[in-house]
Amino acid sequence: MKTAALVLAACLAAGFAVAQQPPAPKPAPELQQLKWFEGTWSCQGNAPASPFGPAHKTQSTLTAKSGLGGYWVLGTVKEAKTAENPQPIDGVLQIGYDTSGKHFIFNWVDNFGSFATETSPGWQGDTMSWSGDQNVTGQKMKVRDSFTKKGAA
Repeated sequence: MKTAALVLAACLAAGFAVAQQPPAPKPAPELQQLKWFEGTWSCQGNAPASPFGPAHKTQSTLTAKSGLGGYWVLGTVKEAKTAENPQPIDGVLQIGYDTSGKHFIFNWVDNFGSFATETSPGWQGDTMSWSGDQNVTGQKMKVRDSFTKKGAA
């Protein structure tokens, strides 16, 4: 009987502790600006010459969706393997909002061991520009990416 009373007291105390927890924080309203990135995108472009090979045309697919309680847009990028591009990129991205820094943040990792962190102040008209650092094969370099809206979100 004593054991049952102790277990009941412990359960009531745990329930009281949970009831006293503050409500979970809500994602920043600025994250609504990232809705445009959600979906499946077909991307075409030109990759400049790099330590990984000569300049070449690229084709890739970006798939992104809201995740982790609405705090991040999570995505994958898969580049097509072609004769011009025998080592395609396969990467993972996270896009969110830093409420203390008042800017958007973009994290990237890929199949070359590369990783990057970039920031953006947000949409400037139809363009969102990012800048930051990328580490490729142990070398740190400055990077810049821009996304331009074409059509409705």
